Amino acid sequence: MPIRQLSLKGSDIDELAAALSSLCLRTEAVLESREAVSYNIHSITAGPISLIAGVYEGDLTVRHRSPTETDVIILPLSGRSVVTMNGQEMLSEGTRGVFVNSLAASATRFIGSRRHLGLRIPRDELIRRLALRLNMSIRGHLDFAPDIDLSTASGSLLVRLSALMYTGLADGSLVQSPIALSNLTETTIELLMEAARHRYSSDLLYRTGEPPLPRSVKRAIDYMRAHISEPITVNDIAAASGVSPRTLQQGFRDFRDTTPFAFLQRLRLEAAHRELMTGGSDLSVKQVALKWGFVHRGRFSADYRKRYGVLPSETLRSSGSSSAD
Repeated sequence: MPIRQLSLKGSDIDELAAALSSLCLRTEAVLESREAVSYNIHSITAGPISLIAGVYEGDLTVRHRSPTETDVIILPLSGRSVVTMNGQEMLSEGTRGVFVNSLAASATRFIGSRRHLGLRIPRDELIRRLALRLNMSIRGHLDFAPDIDLSTASGSLLVRLSALMYTGLADGSLVQSPIALSNLTETTIELLMEAARHRYSSDLLYRTGEPPLPRSVKRAIDYMRAHISEPITVNDIAAASGVSPRTLQQGFRDFRDTTPFAFLQRLRLEAAHRELMTGGSDLSVKQVALKWGFVHRGRFSADYRKRYGVLPSETLRSSGSSSAD
């Protein structure tokens, strides 16, 4: 696996802009700062993945003028930064990571003392790995949510494994073990797929859950997907599954750690999120909410914000729609 490295340390923002532009192919980085700044950056590329260790001092904003073919995942180690994508601000600190969509107009502001790890992965590689994992064809965008909860098991492991991989590449030890490096690369991408929410998160959970799902739970999930926009009840789902509502409830508690209704609501929220991300000149939040079975718009907005960190109207506006209400 070929290894490429780039190190940069100093306080010249023009030099830093040129270096960041070289890291992000097919785009140009523009830096803005009203005060003296300093930086220490080391980037290591191993096959399809790049790890970037960055240390910044001062108040600095980096803007990318055009889309790229590589997504960036920001894993905070200390300090604070704010990432803006299509007008939506995402705070990155503590256990709050950010998935920077390569197709979105973006800017990152580093505030004060900041340390983080960045993962750069080509969008095509993410699609390829997910298709292999699910054994299915992947079409369209993956629609990664911008926020990543790094306090989860997969999120915490993603940070630790990324740091371990960076250290091993920086000191040369991993270069001497190409098999271990290849396995670490694959595992890192797998953990990202589990830690970050995307259009196929439910499929990932459904197809890789252990132990295997009972037939009744599998039938219930299939029925939910087939009738997701219809006003179905738990009794309807139980009847389609061939078990009593009580047995169905217990099955979901045991194998999905939730209730059938909560699982259905999650599927509907994901469907609504995909449609809001797509946008449309005549699309409104009310239309989307009603389409996916959310009668109470206020409750829909609250649940949506709890899951995605923004209001549905903000997602619709960021998609370019002019009719967000």
